[in-house]
Amino acid sequence: MYSRIKNIPAPEGTLVATPQRVFLVSLVMLAVSYAVYAQAIFASDQLNLPQGPPVGGDFVAFWGSARAVLDGLAADIYQPAAYEAYLMENAMPRERFGLTWQYPPTYYFFILPLALLPFMPGYLLWTGGTFAMFLATMRGSLKLPWTGVLLIAAIPVCFNAVITGQNGFLTATLLVVAAAMPDKRPILAGICAGLLTFKPQLGVLLPFAYLAGGCWRAFFTAGVTAVLLFAASVGAFGWETWEAFLHGIAGVGDGVSRSIYPLQKMPTVFAALAKSGVPREAAMALQLVSLIAAIGLVSWTWRRIRDTEMRAAILCACVFLCTPYAYYYEMTILVFPAVVLVRRAMQSGLMKLEEAGLIALWALPIFLPGLSKYAGAQLWLATVLILLALLIRRALPELMPEARQAGNVTA
Repeated sequence: MYSRIKNIPAPEGTLVATPQRVFLVSLVMLAVSYAVYAQAIFASDQLNLPQGPPVGGDFVAFWGSARAVLDGLAADIYQPAAYEAYLMENAMPRERFGLTWQYPPTYYFFILPLALLPFMPGYLLWTGGTFAMFLATMRGSLKLPWTGVLLIAAIPVCFNAVITGQNGFLTATLLVVAAAMPDKRPILAGICAGLLTFKPQLGVLLPFAYLAGGCWRAFFTAGVTAVLLFAASVGAFGWETWEAFLHGIAGVGDGVSRSIYPLQKMPTVFAALAKSGVPREAAMALQLVSLIAAIGLVSWTWRRIRDTEMRAAILCACVFLCTPYAYYYEMTILVFPAVVLVRRAMQSGLMKLEEAGLIALWALPIFLPGLSKYAGAQLWLATVLILLALLIRRALPELMPEARQAGNVTA
């Protein structure tokens, strides 16, 4: 494999990140990060890590909720006190979990198989299975060689998704298919968009993109899928479960506006501004402005250009500008647009400062969980804005053909 990497020429303009260096750094990162986490799991006390959280982080919520559904408590666990009591009785021994259940009843279809497994096998199956699905999607949608898949697996944002036990790989997979394939495979894209409604804040841009791009089959398939999924959840879990969810989710919106959730873990405009001391009302107003701007940019992109990879990449990069509520483990969504940028650099050379931006996108997530907690500003959003700026600059010749004549828009 390394012999193949050695034969890949560095993109024109490379100063540091030659293919050989990237490959070696990625191998070291892959080996060290997962070895350290494996050691922490083996050193855990009754599935509680030495640092305090459970093994797999938030996975305990998925596993516990799946078991609660089989116990006939699908509606009850939307009450925080009832949910905490259920986890205390059925999950690993802890003084406190402090978790709430915020997913719609449609998400139960995704997690129910976990109830059939003990905790640790369930965590390994969930994380390993969704990770493999994500890597397969990246390879298939971008026609990557296996070496490219290995490099993606070593990206720090993927490691963050593994240790949190969350659904970052699942949501990224659904969004990438929905954004990258509405022209080639519209039915599959629409189904994935409809399934993504279990986290609707991540799919806000898809209907606007489909409408702007004339992707009617994907648009209507997404609507039908969402309706059928909703109807199936009502039939399986009862309308009272939806009532409990709607009552519980109202508290989440209020909690976000009052900044009671960990802002240092949220790569959103609201979180960045509120963490920097901007009044909550002003931060939320600017979040709305960001949403409108993201819808406008994606609609313009999907109307003006036919490069399906680039317009899907811009959509993915804009996701975190749309919602005040998202977490860093969902930044696996940004892997697709980052790889698109790297492919363009390999084909036509690096643009000015592009190499530095790509290195920052790769490396910053290693440090941001700690830095964003103790710094006076929220730093996750910086990675989103860097990526989006690099993508827009790459897309300018097609978005604004007149910009070609202005110079400095090509490598």
